[in-house]
Amino acid sequence: MSNPSETSPELNPSEQEKLEAERLIGWDFVFSIVVLIFSIFVIANSLTMPFSGNVGGVTTVWYESPGLLPLFIGCCLFLAGITVFLKSAREGGRKLFQQHFADVNPTGFLLSGGGILSYIFVFITWFDFFLGSFVFLLFYISLYYLEDDKLSRKLIAVYYGIILLCLTVFFSGLDKVINAQYDYATDFILVAAALLLILMLAHYAHQSKGAASRKVRTVILVALLFPSILVPAFRYFLLVPMPKEGLVVEQVFNHTYYTYLAPVKEVEDGNLSADQLDALENAF
Repeated sequence: MSNPSETSPELNPSEQEKLEAERLIGWDFVFSIVVLIFSIFVIANSLTMPFSGNVGGVTTVWYESPGLLPLFIGCCLFLAGITVFLKSAREGGRKLFQQHFADVNPTGFLLSGGGILSYIFVFITWFDFFLGSFVFLLFYISLYYLEDDKLSRKLIAVYYGIILLCLTVFFSGLDKVINAQYDYATDFILVAAALLLILMLAHYAHQSKGAASRKVRTVILVALLFPSILVPAFRYFLLVPMPKEGLVVEQVFNHTYYTYLAPVKEVEDGNLSADQLDALENAF
């Protein structure tokens, strides 16, 4: 990924645009290989996890499987990676990468990779899955969709400041002190981070006006919708727990579902017949 601000003064705008496109194709080729390798690693690890569980006393396949969510994410990453790889390969990505490698500033590429790693090993490992996904998507979509260099620099500074704060809290053991009175108190770090990012985007939209306001609304809406759909689909339909359930998933989603929405189970006295046991087994 090249630095958009990196220009060659001897080229006219159309030549500069063509050069920038060639650099991006080259980095797409390399980045797609990294994504493919990482997705295979995720899929291989998820396949080592059990794919069966016990629901209501009946052993089932797929349900209650801790490997189902990483397997789904790994497959999505693999499909995305192979799509970008084939497209960039057809456009001569390997040759273009070799041609422009010395001219490219890898800062953007490293920041992108760091963002994905921080999501996996910091946000969804230590924090509520909904909050971690929301903050990550706010940052990542804004970075590439809004395409404003000044805003991007501010977002990067804030995002990696949050990551540094999280690392300090959890590696120093402060998380145990913070969570002593309330199990999910550290999740408020991401609540504050989300509010800060939204305020930054709102300020940018207020200053830019026009299409920027619509794009900012789209960013916030998509970042909110993704975990809002993914969590219920996996948690209550596939019965797959989230990697970390805290302030939102446990306290809001689980409490609402199991208190008000989950079907009430009737318990009958007496033993089940063989036909009833077969019917229960076939239900799953």
